[in-house]
Amino acid sequence: MQSNLQKIGTILREKREEKGLSIIDISDMLCIRKSLVKALEDGNTTLLPHEVYIRGYLKKYAHLLDISVETLGLEPRVEEQAIQPETTPNRPTIHGPRHIARRAMVIPLVFVLIIAFFVLNQIYKERSAARSAPDLSAQSNSVATKKASVNVRETAGTNAAQQADAGGEAQALPVSDIKKLMITCHDRTWVSVVIDDNEKKEFMLSPEEMIVLNAKDNFDLLIGNAAGVKLNLNGKEVEFTGKNGEVKRVKIS
Repeated sequence: MQSNLQKIGTILREKREEKGLSIIDISDMLCIRKSLVKALEDGNTTLLPHEVYIRGYLKKYAHLLDISVETLGLEPRVEEQAIQPETTPNRPTIHGPRHIARRAMVIPLVFVLIIAFFVLNQIYKERSAARSAPDLSAQSNSVATKKASVNVRETAGTNAAQQADAGGEAQALPVSDIKKLMITCHDRTWVSVVIDDNEKKEFMLSPEEMIVLNAKDNFDLLIGNAAGVKLNLNGKEVEFTGKNGEVKRVKIS
């Protein structure tokens, strides 16, 4: 696998450099050591684990850079045919009193399990319906007017933002002091954001998906596809442009 791994590593390194990413960026996004990323690109098998784990790391790396596994030659390998177990001759079934009594116990048990399944399924549907009830807050109303099919995820950036939502406490920040950043995705991309210089979050967004972030001071964003998102701060659109596939960093305060 040594020669193939070196070719694959070269492709990954060239694609990473084309997107303007460093080894540290890849290490943070894949949650693996920088030395392991370097070994994958160099094809250095002495610093890499078993081949099974290497293939897994390469697939994750390729997916992050939008490279198909077929391009890298990582199609699933044909597994060995399973050994057929030896067949044993069928023995005649003896229907005696013990067999009849056992079947008489199994039939009621099956009915009980079926009834329990339907009851649990109904409870699950009711709880799911309760969780998906519409939120009548002002933010949800504004999002609904944009597009009903958009999937919205909202996360609080600081403890101060959570206190302001709770309200009534002496040390809570006024809601007007909280900065809300709305990221709308119209082309698949990943987003890494540092909130108030101390809290880091990462997202993989699909088209028609939206996230809302709360912060006290600022947002520091690294966007993998600059042409795939729109930014809106406290109801005002942020001037942000870029090319398709371009990695771009922007700080908003």
